[in-house]
Amino acid sequence: MSKQELVFDDDLFVFETVMRVRHTEADAGQHMTVESLTALLSEARLRFLYARGIKEINADHQGLIIDKLQLDIVSRIRVREELLFEVGVEPIYDNGGNIILKVARMHTGEIVAKARQHFLGYDFNLNKVTKLDNSIKEALYPHLFRL
Repeated sequence: MSKQELVFDDDLFVFETVMRVRHTEADAGQHMTVESLTALLSEARLRFLYARGIKEINADHQGLIIDKLQLDIVSRIRVREELLFEVGVEPIYDNGGNIILKVARMHTGEIVAKARQHFLGYDFNLNKVTKLDNSIKEALYPHLFRL
């Protein structure tokens, strides 16, 4: 498998949250599993969306879905470590974009993982991809709307 390095502009990160690695998220060697890291990345994304006022599914049964995940684990993560998740959004387009995440050890600042989650607007009633409405675009990328 080819290795494509994830490189992000630090100016894109606009949200932070902290989570501690639980015992249930570790393997026999006391290291966090890939599945658990993926779940924490999803939790960080959902906290970010909530902070921006974006519901998982709105009254019209429309929301965002993740259709691609790119993950680069830089260092092994151990049980009980506190992790700082930084979340941002790369420039978006009509029906989707990329949420970017950087994970660091809380007390040392050492980067342990980076991720890019590609999202799409989705209509759950029609089961199809839709355009993002302006309220979601403005919440995710507000500087486009400040003119």
